[in-house]
Amino acid sequence: MYRLGWQVLRGSLWEVVDSKRVRRALWLAAGIAAIALVVFVATELAHGWAGPGVLRPIAAITFATLGVLAIAYSCFPTAREVGPELRINGRQVRPDATMSVRWSVQPYLERRARPIAPEDCDDVLADVPLLQRGLVRRLSRLGPLLVGAASGGLAALVSGQIEVFVVLWPFVYLFTLPDMVRRLGRAERARLAALDTAPPTPKHRPLWRRHPHGSKVRLPGE
Repeated sequence: MYRLGWQVLRGSLWEVVDSKRVRRALWLAAGIAAIALVVFVATELAHGWAGPGVLRPIAAITFATLGVLAIAYSCFPTAREVGPELRINGRQVRPDATMSVRWSVQPYLERRARPIAPEDCDDVLADVPLLQRGLVRRLSRLGPLLVGAASGGLAALVSGQIEVFVVLWPFVYLFTLPDMVRRLGRAERARLAALDTAPPTPKHRPLWRRHPHGSKVRLPGE
């Protein structure tokens, strides 16, 4: 499931996020991280907060700078803009913010695969793509945030500022990312199964003319 979910993530990432917004967020985050790096180095030289020795301050400042970079990136919007056709009473209706499906679809997203009932095929094909877009959007925002928090925790741990058990909390939440990728894989499995189960489209019967071909002029004697 993880491999299938990773394929879905790679295939639909740029359909959910905007490449221009991603580049803008990266440039802004890099600028903030550069300023933070200068502050970290200056405060280390003035107060020695990163710990004794040479390697420990370098590692602490590196982890802290990476944490600032990732957290700053996650603070800027990267999702595609919503068009005017996706608004109700002036409010945005985002198709990539859905994180739930209807009750009839939930059994097919469990760990063990189930055969798709023919009456549920339309619901699966309607709900699963929206769920996948929502998961991809959340991964694109939550991933950098958790990575940044973990990097900041490592920086504090290396510098000796906090205890080990405090650093474990960001890593506990970091393990939710692979689970979301597996959810993507289970959703794709259900979508493919629904495509195979969906009944074929009925062929339209030809429309017969009510009147025979030829002239409708009444001949003498008819």
